[in-house]
Amino acid sequence: MNILVLHWGRKGAGPKYNLEMATALQNQGCNVHAGISKQAENFHDYSKKGIKTYSINTYHDIKSAGYFLFRLPLIIKKTINYIKKNNITHVYCTMPHIFNVFLSNTFKKNNIKYLLIVHDAKLHSGEENWLIDKLIKNDRKNADGFVVLTNHVRNQLNSLNKPIHVIPHPVFSYGENNNVPKKMSSNTIKLIFFGRIHHYKGLDLLLESYKELTKHSFNFSLSIYGSGDLTPYINLIKDIPNLKIENRWILDSEIENILLKHDICVIPYRDASQSGVIPTAMNCGIPIIATPVDGLKEQIINGKTGIFTTEVSSNSIYQSILYLTSHPEVYEDISKNSIYFAKNNMSWNNAALLSIKALNDI
Repeated sequence: MNILVLHWGRKGAGPKYNLEMATALQNQGCNVHAGISKQAENFHDYSKKGIKTYSINTYHDIKSAGYFLFRLPLIIKKTINYIKKNNITHVYCTMPHIFNVFLSNTFKKNNIKYLLIVHDAKLHSGEENWLIDKLIKNDRKNADGFVVLTNHVRNQLNSLNKPIHVIPHPVFSYGENNNVPKKMSSNTIKLIFFGRIHHYKGLDLLLESYKELTKHSFNFSLSIYGSGDLTPYINLIKDIPNLKIENRWILDSEIENILLKHDICVIPYRDASQSGVIPTAMNCGIPIIATPVDGLKEQIINGKTGIFTTEVSSNSIYQSILYLTSHPEVYEDISKNSIYFAKNNMSWNNAALLSIKALNDI
C-alpha cells in the first residue's frame, strides 16, 4: 500500500503524531511518504528514520499566511502531481489543518482515497470560530472514512454515514521508555498541570483547589508548564505558595524529564474528546487525577490507571488530591498499572495495524 501520511502543522502534538504514525506504518511494510511542512519542528526526524517526504513552505505569521494562500493553488497542483508520480493510492491525514479542504477537494476526481483522523468532533469551549469550523467540516465531507481516538467522538460523527474506526491515542516516544513505578513522596508532593493553556482545560479550577490545599498543608507544590495566555488567572496566581510557572513552548526533548520530576498530573478539563497528556503521563508512571468529561473517561480506568473526580469542580479536584495522597498503596498501584497499560495497550505498532485495516476499509 502506497500512503501519503499528511499533516501541515509546525509545532506540538500534530507533527509528533504524524511522524510516529508514518514510522509505525513503514515498520509494518507500507510504502510511506510524509506530507509535511518545511517549518515542522521535527522536519529532520523523517530523514533519520528513512521516510520519504514531500514538504512545503507553510507559514509562521499573518504575512507568510497570506503568501501561503496566494501560492495554495500551485501547492495543490504540485502535491497531486507528487501523489500521481509515486502511485500513492491513499492519503492518511493524521490531524486536520485549516487548509486541508483545498487539497482534499481534488481527491475524488483524481481517484485518491482519503482517511482523516478526527481528534475533536467540535471546537472546544472558548475556541469557537465559524470559519475554522466550516473549513474543517467541509474537509470531513471529502473523507472516505474516519479514524477517531474515542467512542465519544465516534458517536458524534455517526450521522456522516462513513466508515469510522476507533484507534486510541498511542504513547508518544519522548524518552527511553524504561520508566519504573513511583512511590508516594514523603516530602513535598509535586502536582503538575501540563499543556497549552486554554479556557476549556480548567486551569482556574486547579488553581482554586490548590489554593485550598495550601491553606491546610505546605507539603504540596504546583507546577504549570505550557504556553498560552495567563492573564485570566492573574488574581488566582497571586500569593499562592510553592507555585512554579513555565509559561512557554515546551520542547519534545524536555517533556519526559519534566513529568518525571512530579508526583501527580492533574487534568482539570471542562470538556475534551481526549488528551495526549494522559498516555504520556501514564507511560511515565505518574498517577493522574482527571475530571470525568466524556472523552477522558475512555482513556483512564478509574482507580486502576488514574482517579476521576466526582464532578468538574475545584472542590472535587481538591477532594481527589486529598484522597490519592492519603492512600499511598492506591498511588503505587496506579503508577504500576499505568506503565503496564501504556506499554501493552497504547503502542504505535497496534495503532498502525488498526490504521491499515481502516485504510483498506475505504
